[in-house]
Amino acid sequence: MACRGYFLALDERCTARLLACDSDDALRDVLEEFDMNADMSDECVVDKAWDGIHRCLTEGGLGSDDGTYPLNAVVLGGRHLYRGDAYIVCHNSAGEVREIAAALDEADLEQFAAVFWSLDAGDYGAYIDQHGLTYLLDYLKDVTAFYHRAATAGWSTVFVVDQ
Repeated sequence: MACRGYFLALDERCTARLLACDSDDALRDVLEEFDMNADMSDECVVDKAWDGIHRCLTEGGLGSDDGTYPLNAVVLGGRHLYRGDAYIVCHNSAGEVREIAAALDEADLEQFAAVFWSLDAGDYGAYIDQHGLTYLLDYLKDVTAFYHRAATAGWSTVFVVDQ
C-alpha cells in the first residue's frame, strides 16, 4: 500500500455518519463518499509526510500515546475508528480540533527540526536531510492551516492512511 495520508474536516452531520459506522467496511464506504464529494468536507492531503510530522511533534515516536496532548493528537491522536490492520482512521472532536489548532500555533519549529535531525533513518524509513525537513515543514504549514479552518468552522477531523 502507498501509506499516503489525508485529513478531512467534517461538519456535525458528517461526523455523526462517520461515528455511526458499525464495521470497517461501512467506515471505508462513508470515507470514500466524503472523499469523493468536495462539498461535504475540507481536505488536507499530506502524502507520506504524516509519519515524520507525527514523529517530530511527539519527540520521535510513532505511537498514538507518544508525546503530549494536544500535539500528539494532530495525526494519530483522538479516537481510533478502524478496527482492522489495513487502515488507520483517527477522529478528533471539534473541541479537540480547537485545542490542536491552538497548539500548532505555539509549536516550536526549532524543536521540531531538532527531533527530525535526531530520528533514526532506519526506523523512520526515509532520508534525514534538508530536503526531508523542508518536505515536512511544508506539509506542517498545510496541516496547521487545515486545523485552523476546521476550528473556525467548528468541525471535527479525521486522519486516514492505508497501511
